[in-house]
Amino acid sequence: DCDHLFFTCPFSVSCWGSLDIYWDMSMDIRDRVRAAKASFSGPSFIMIFLCAAWHIWKQRNSFIFDRSPPSLSSWFAGFKQELFLLSHRIKENHRSILLAWLESLVIPS
Repeated sequence: DCDHLFFTCPFSVSCWGSLDIYWDMSMDIRDRVRAAKASFSGPSFIMIFLCAAWHIWKQRNSFIFDRSPPSLSSWFAGFKQELFLLSHRIKENHRSILLAWLESLVIPS
């Protein structure tokens, strides 16, 4: 189910952990997102959340359709590239904060 795919499977937990995002699974999805947003210290939470979830979904599709096992480094590279491209859509002062945060991330092993 969606909770497993995006929040509780070990691969997803590793993805979120690499972004310092943690989920309270005792909450419904709306409260879970609100709580994660409130505790997130980085910028542009919703953009980061959606981009990360999209790339978790893409890893799942690669596994289902191409028999390619999920890879944290592949997920991270796709996430980082996509977020960089999306950064051009936001105001300059927010963009510089997002890009600095993005550059501070360390590629998970």
